[in-house]
Amino acid sequence: LQGIAQGAQPITSYNYGANNTERVKKTFRVLLTVNLIYSVTLWLAVMLMPQFFVSIFTPETAMIEFASKVLRVYMAVMFLFGIQIACQMTFTALGNATSSIIVAVTRKFILLLPLIYIMPHMVSNKTMGVYLAEPVADFIAVTFTAILFYFQFRKAMRKVESQSV
Repeated sequence: LQGIAQGAQPITSYNYGANNTERVKKTFRVLLTVNLIYSVTLWLAVMLMPQFFVSIFTPETAMIEFASKVLRVYMAVMFLFGIQIACQMTFTALGNATSSIIVAVTRKFILLLPLIYIMPHMVSNKTMGVYLAEPVADFIAVTFTAILFYFQFRKAMRKVESQSV
């Protein structure tokens, strides 16, 4: 996802600098579509055959059984992650690195770290609560990122369109 988005950055940046808002919008749509297809495909693979992915790292049956269950929980919201990466990298391509950093920090530090401590108190299985922190943080982060991106992207496109008139 990161590589695909980094590949789109120069295309987005060049067209943004050239005041070609239609190409910027089209590049983002293609990036978002490809990232979502990729993230949904990865998510489906993990949900359908978690044992395969866990067995890459260990041959122990007990570990494969345990890790396969928690991997599904940990990766529960992975299908949305294409949105996060597409928006985060497009922020950077549009010269808005501050928003890119904000959404990255929000996901892993502002949300995930506190949720690792909070979630075990909200469910009966304390260990599962720790694993649940990741999908909860990801869901909130993707929602926050999409909302922020919607407004920041529109603002950037209006700014370019007003300059080219």
